[in-house]
Amino acid sequence: MVVAVGITSEEVRSLAGQAPASRMARAPGLLKCLVVSGNDGFRNRLDAISELSGWSACETPADAAELRSVVDGDYQLVIADIAQPLGDRVSDTVEIAEEYASRPGTLLVVCGSEDSVDEEMWARQLGAWVYLPGVSGADALMSLFAEARRVGERRGAWQFV
Repeated sequence: MVVAVGITSEEVRSLAGQAPASRMARAPGLLKCLVVSGNDGFRNRLDAISELSGWSACETPADAAELRSVVDGDYQLVIADIAQPLGDRVSDTVEIAEEYASRPGTLLVVCGSEDSVDEEMWARQLGAWVYLPGVSGADALMSLFAEARRVGERRGAWQFV
């Protein structure tokens, strides 16, 4: 399955070797992410990378109806792809990004077009944690999920102090 979503077996071996086994263990109910993108391959790739990075769940709605069913969920990481929006309306993806940008404890990643300064400015004004111009390679995405996991775990630990 991993090769089918664009990650080669060599990448899996190299990425798996970057984190100790204890970091790769999945903690049930701890960290969840939401990927909102109209690109099936990108959604599948991020789902696979989230699993390799130790995330407990990754929701990847494929249409507006599925998106409505998960919008009230509690996610530590939300990836909104405005370059390839989910469904026919880019406004649905923009609204999701705006909604989750306002939620404390949620890291928002906005994926935009490589050459759109307006999209990047909008994402930064919104308070996005990261702006990704264009789809990145597996190493960069793995690093993104690993760093988001570290931030999420630190935030979770602070809740008990």
